[in-house]
Amino acid sequence: MPTAVLVTSLVLRLTLAAAHARGLRTSFPRVSMNGSHGGVVAGTAELQRLIDSIGSDAPPRVELTFSPSPPPANAEANASDEMIGVLDSSFNPPTTAHLAMMRMAAQQFGFARVLLLLAKQNADKPVIGASLAQRLQMMHLIAASDPRGATWCGITAHPLFVDKAAALRSLFGERARVFVLVGFDTWVRITDPKYYEAGALDKVLAQLFAAVDVVVTSREASNEEDAMSLQAQREHVERVAPKCNGRLHFMSNDPAMARLSSSLLRATMASGDLERAREILPECLHEFVISEGLYPSNAKSDDTSSVGHEVDP
Repeated sequence: MPTAVLVTSLVLRLTLAAAHARGLRTSFPRVSMNGSHGGVVAGTAELQRLIDSIGSDAPPRVELTFSPSPPPANAEANASDEMIGVLDSSFNPPTTAHLAMMRMAAQQFGFARVLLLLAKQNADKPVIGASLAQRLQMMHLIAASDPRGATWCGITAHPLFVDKAAALRSLFGERARVFVLVGFDTWVRITDPKYYEAGALDKVLAQLFAAVDVVVTSREASNEEDAMSLQAQREHVERVAPKCNGRLHFMSNDPAMARLSSSLLRATMASGDLERAREILPECLHEFVISEGLYPSNAKSDDTSSVGHEVDP
C-alpha cells in the first residue's frame, strides 16, 4: 500500500478515536486511495449510506466526513486560537473562486481551520449535476490537498441557516469562534421573512448571532438590470448590523474570482471548452470530474448558482 494511503488512513483512524473519546459526533466513511484521482476519495456507496442516514427530523447537527486533524471538543476549545471558517455551499462543483474566497477570509479574520459544509437539502434548490456523494468526494479531494491539514468537510440535513448555525455551535463548542461565509444573495434570503413564521425573523437573527459570526461576501451582477453597487450591498448588510452584536461582517469579493462560478463552469464543460474549464476547476479535481463523467458536453446547465448565489440559507 502506498505510504500516502497508510499515513492518511492512520490520521483518520486516530482522529476518529480521539473525537469519540471526547464525545464528538463524527461519521468518517472508510477511506481509499484512487490513483487516477490523485487524492483521498471515500467510496460513493458508503457516502450515500451516510447521506441517507441523516434527516431534518432530528435535532440540527453536522456530520464530519473528512478531518485531517482532531476538531476541538467542547471542553477543550480555546477562544484565542480556535477561529474556524465555514463555507456552506452546494459545491456543484467546487471552483477556484470558492478557494480564493476562503483564503481571503482566512487572512482577514484569522481562521486557524476551515470547514466545507454541504447541505443534504436546501431551501430553494433541487439536486442537479453531481450527486451529493460526488460533491462530498470533491470536497474531500480539496481538503486532502490542503498542505496545512487544516480543512475539514461535513454534511447536514437541515436547510435553514439558523439550524446550521446551531449545529455548528454544538459541534465546535461554546468557546470556539465560528465564522460562516455567505454570498450576498444568500444573505438576502436569510433575512427574507418568507422562510420563517410570521414575526419570527428578529428572534431567528438573535439565535443566529448567538451561535456564529456571519461574513457576507459581495457579488458581481449577472446583468445590468441586476446591478447593485458594492456600496449598496454593504449598506444593505449594515442595516441589520445593530441587531447582530458585532457578529455581522461584510467582505468585498475579488471581482475576477466572483465571475468564476459553478454555473459558469458547468456551462463551460457543457460547451466542450475543457481548457477554460480547467482554469475554473481546482487542479486537484481535474481528473475526478473527467473520470466521473460529470457535466458532459450534451448536458444543460440549468442551475444559475454562483459563488455569490449558491451559499444556501
